[in-house]
Amino acid sequence: MIHSQSRFRVVRQRCVAPLLGVSLALLFVFSIGCEPTPVRVRALPTPAAELPPANLPPSLHQRNWTGPKRQGSCVHASIVNHLRWLNQDVLARRWRATYSDGEWDSRLRGRLDAAGVDYSFTLKADPRFLDWASMTRRGAILWWKPSHCCTFMGWVERDGRQYAAILDNNYPGRFELTPRQQFIRLWAGYGGFALTVLHPPASSLTYRSYEPIL
Repeated sequence: MIHSQSRFRVVRQRCVAPLLGVSLALLFVFSIGCEPTPVRVRALPTPAAELPPANLPPSLHQRNWTGPKRQGSCVHASIVNHLRWLNQDVLARRWRATYSDGEWDSRLRGRLDAAGVDYSFTLKADPRFLDWASMTRRGAILWWKPSHCCTFMGWVERDGRQYAAILDNNYPGRFELTPRQQFIRLWAGYGGFALTVLHPPASSLTYRSYEPIL
């Protein structure tokens, strides 16, 4: 039995060796006199920055829902939208399945602490917080509109003016724009709370940076 297996291995090696030799010979023949042709390329312009900075696709927009206490779940819907943009899909699904009804900022922070989630927040309507959230493309959740919470998707420029882009979970599928100064003033009147989870955002859209010159 051992002798038969050894003979099989030897025969197999004899069959492979000639094939390998023929392949190498053909490769040598076809490579003689061939020089690599340089490829010339042309740089393509960089596309404009994605807007809004936290550009969550409409298919991922979470609509507000009614909880067991017959209350809206706008804070939790806003968190789910925020987490989806930050590629935290597992946490977003768990949050959607676990929490509902009304919420306030201190209990929300306690629940994030319990889940081991790092975050930053403001209670003073500090516009620098939103500037940072927009610059890092993370976005934020914040108190916006009476007794309501929405997702801040960053600042956008239109006609030389800066606007806040807001995803309202009562109206998913679109972003609402409000001029910066008006937005900050109203935000302060609604309580001035905003919170950002400290996870990296989704990557920027890919684009073709060069093309060959024929």
